[in-house]
Amino acid sequence: MNNDFLPMTTAELMDRAIHVYKKSFGRQLGFAAIWGIISYLAFFVIGIVAAIALAIFAVSATAISAPFGYTAYDSGFGFMLLVFTIALPLALLWQSVSSAGHILISKPDFYGRKENLPVGQLPRIALRVFGALIAQVLASVPFLMLIFAGYASGFFSYLLHNAPWVFVLLTFILTVSYLAYMNIFSLSVAVATLERKTFFNALMRSWELIREEFWKIAGMRLLWFLIIAIIWTTIYGAFASIGLFVGYLSATFDIGIDYAVIGIITVVSGLASFAVMFAITPLDGVFQATLYFNQRIKKEGLDIEVRLERLLS
Repeated sequence: MNNDFLPMTTAELMDRAIHVYKKSFGRQLGFAAIWGIISYLAFFVIGIVAAIALAIFAVSATAISAPFGYTAYDSGFGFMLLVFTIALPLALLWQSVSSAGHILISKPDFYGRKENLPVGQLPRIALRVFGALIAQVLASVPFLMLIFAGYASGFFSYLLHNAPWVFVLLTFILTVSYLAYMNIFSLSVAVATLERKTFFNALMRSWELIREEFWKIAGMRLLWFLIIAIIWTTIYGAFASIGLFVGYLSATFDIGIDYAVIGIITVVSGLASFAVMFAITPLDGVFQATLYFNQRIKKEGLDIEVRLERLLS
């Protein structure tokens, strides 16, 4: 482990995360690109099959339910529920592999030794992460039930039409409460990746690592998210606006730019935005790894343990 890797302040931790990202940039970007291309192709095929199946389901559900007094609204709700039950596991599975890979690529920087990404073990590790993410979903069920009850009873609709400011305030309170509650599990993915814990064991271990600095870590995660969001929005917006700007110039000043040229510029801008997305994707895993090792060093003296291990090996 690096000698300078001591318990860090918020600014130092973020700076360290950027350092780790830059140091492993090639491997991080390569993994993000390979896994992104594989998963997007898979999702494209699955999406086509699912769209056909769901369209058949929607038509059949409407035809069957109509004679029994069910409305198109009921069929639409069932349709959305089915989409949710299909899309959520796929999204969690994608996130499991992505997070596990980026955390494992970051790991060598904290242990001071070179390690290759354990590709053969990655599916098993990703399944542990998937279990931790499923546990997070289950832990959020009380909030989901509360929202569903407000939606089904018409309470939210009533507030929106009769007391919009109360609706906005309630939405803000629920959002902040949910984010604060889920911060308890903020290290569960790193724990599942590096400690062979899964499901609720990973969640409890996460709470064990952060409970004494709960609000500090919540603030760091929020600040990190805002920084990444600003970077992404700025770069994406800059690329996306190029095609629109060229089209505006052509239409306003009658420059005579061919529509094919505008189309090419738009496609190139889209591809550049896609590349930026691959470059930004690893940052979440790198930050989780940095936060995890920082907490373990502060609470459990992990740096001393690793140094002793290296001396004895």
